[in-house]
Amino acid sequence: MPSTLNFNTFRRCLALFTYLACSPLFGAHIIGGEMYYECLGNGSNGTDTTSRSYLITIKLYRDCASSGAQFDNPLGFTIYRRQGGNWVNVRGGNREFSVSLKTPVRQIDPPDYPCLVLPPNVCGETGIYQQQVDLPIIGSEYLIVWQRCCRNNTITNILDPESTGATYFIEIHPEAQRTCNNSPVFINFPPTVLCVNAPFKFDHSAFDKEGDLLVYEFCEPLSGGGRQGGGNCQSVIPTPDCLPPYTPVAFRFPYTALFPLGVNSQVNINSLNGIITGTPDVIGQFVVGVCVYEYRNGTLLSVVKRDFQFNVASCEGTVEARLGGASQLTPDQFSITLCGTSEYQFQNASIDSRYIKDVLWIYENGGRIDSLTEWAPVVQFEEGGWHSGRFILNPGSNCGDTGYFKINIIPDLEADFSAIYDSCSPGPVQFTDKSSSTFSAVEQWKWSAGDGIVSFLQHPSIRYVRPGKYPVLLTVWDNFGCVQTRYEEINWFPSPEVLIFSPSKSEGCVPLDVGFRNISFPTDSSYRFVWHFSDGKTDSGYQVLHRFERAGRYGLRMEVTSPLGCYGERDFFDVIEASDPPVASWSVDRQDVSTANPEVHLRDLSQGTVGRSWIIDGNEHFFDEDLVYAFGDTGIHKIQLIAVDRFLCTDTLETTIRVYLEVHFYLPNAFTPNGDGKNDAFGPVGSLNAFGQYGMTIYDRWGTKVFTTSGPGDFWNGSFNNSGKPMPSGAYVCEVYYTGTDGSPKVARQVFALIR
Repeated sequence: MPSTLNFNTFRRCLALFTYLACSPLFGAHIIGGEMYYECLGNGSNGTDTTSRSYLITIKLYRDCASSGAQFDNPLGFTIYRRQGGNWVNVRGGNREFSVSLKTPVRQIDPPDYPCLVLPPNVCGETGIYQQQVDLPIIGSEYLIVWQRCCRNNTITNILDPESTGATYFIEIHPEAQRTCNNSPVFINFPPTVLCVNAPFKFDHSAFDKEGDLLVYEFCEPLSGGGRQGGGNCQSVIPTPDCLPPYTPVAFRFPYTALFPLGVNSQVNINSLNGIITGTPDVIGQFVVGVCVYEYRNGTLLSVVKRDFQFNVASCEGTVEARLGGASQLTPDQFSITLCGTSEYQFQNASIDSRYIKDVLWIYENGGRIDSLTEWAPVVQFEEGGWHSGRFILNPGSNCGDTGYFKINIIPDLEADFSAIYDSCSPGPVQFTDKSSSTFSAVEQWKWSAGDGIVSFLQHPSIRYVRPGKYPVLLTVWDNFGCVQTRYEEINWFPSPEVLIFSPSKSEGCVPLDVGFRNISFPTDSSYRFVWHFSDGKTDSGYQVLHRFERAGRYGLRMEVTSPLGCYGERDFFDVIEASDPPVASWSVDRQDVSTANPEVHLRDLSQGTVGRSWIIDGNEHFFDEDLVYAFGDTGIHKIQLIAVDRFLCTDTLETTIRVYLEVHFYLPNAFTPNGDGKNDAFGPVGSLNAFGQYGMTIYDRWGTKVFTTSGPGDFWNGSFNNSGKPMPSGAYVCEVYYTGTDGSPKVARQVFALIR
């Protein structure tokens, strides 16, 4: 996803940076170098055509925070010429060329990562040494070499780095001498820091004045020098510099010169343009060697070798291109579908916004390429269809990211339909989809046709059950997921095919009330109904109540008009039969009865009826044609006869029956008031509570009144008026006067004996 040294996972960098910056061993040693030559023309200031004047440049790199070894000043390098199978020092013996350090020392700027805050003590310095020498044109090559020990001991990919030095050399081949050739010069120094697990891209190409063919490859860095003294090849600074062959550094398994950061990092160099790409997967410091071979017409002119360190850290801060409201197809590919409009505001969801300084949007629009620099620009696209583009975070910097998008403009998706139906016929409604889109294809339909009806057909035929105003909503989806809707209202009020009604009853006796309810399909209360009855009366309404006053058979005409004016009618004949009500008749054998003989005989004499009900005192019901009923209580009792015909019409007769209590008592013919508790008092015996008015008088045989009372419960105890002297034994007369339950006065007499 990232390009040109874009780093997406800047995390935990401080630990390694602090280590790299503050380690005294690292800061005290050379971390890389290279050597070039430039042909200035003929020797002796241009007068000697048998020699060439060369400017020799040695570039060395060290940590600028070093508290140990500084750049050598001066620096000694050696030039050898091949002579047969040997190398000969052009200055003779052990003599070297001495060159001073150019000042000021140039600082290597740390990487410009807007998303990464580096510690202030992470930096590097470049030391440049240049010496002009004249060399004769010969038929063999010159070897220019400089050696020194040692490398920093924190290097990850080589063995024993603290005892391993470096050798930098360059050869001037015969053809290069003859043509006054210039060696290639690397343009850029590798970045100070790479971020682990983040793809990077570094331009390691070289510049050549003559435009010769340059071929790049990873090659083996060379060791040189050692930790001994005495100026020999194992000393810290060999004097003079030693002759080839030179020993490559010893790589630690599994690292090699071709895979200096390991096989899994997939770090490669393009042989034609020198661009290095890869994704380091291990934190550490890695020695890398790069050689560039200069060819002209198939002849090798020079080889320039640089070795340097890739410092891989775990970095903090993330710059990642993201689009909100879009489908993410791959980590850097986004897709947007814009429905119903050509204007779109990009939702820039890139992270981390704190480290994003600039954004560049580049996109197609109307056959041209447009660009914008806002964070979240609003774009008016000139045409529908697919448009490609990209947005670049921190363009031109070493820390950025690029996201790619395709936006599909669907500006004119339209949902539309027509509805065809006969407004006066209850047939189906034929819906025809007329939806359209210039830049997509309609693939799905959903009809919400009202009354709970749903269809997913493109052209549905829908039959409604009830009339009404139906809201029809058509929803369509195209092949990109855009959605549009269309709403219309269907007025479906047809005239019914068959007019029909439901009467509450079809027969009965007059006055006959019949309810008429319309059940014609399809209709509802919004229709106008007119009912013309054959008794000459007219009514209107969805349902009506009509009274037939006279007996007979009746029909009607039913008329219906829909809200849209559709009309229908139908005649119905002899649908109602009205009859005269029944006449109740009976016989009751008597209406006054006593409790001694409480039965009454009842007979139903009604004609043309199918049944009857006898109701006694409102709570006892009998259905016999002849009924014998015995009353259990005295008083006035109500009897009803309800006669019922086949139409359930009724007629009712009512009467009352009086039931009285018949008095039954007797007077004893003797009593013995001797105080033995047996027959000690004289009085009537029987139904004493049945008396109306009451009086009892007792006379002796001479007609003298000896006792009188008005209470049926007061008896004579044999004494005068029940409180005087006891009366003698003998015959006495008792008269009882009372009123019976029928109200008539009555008298009873009895002669009795008082026995002592």
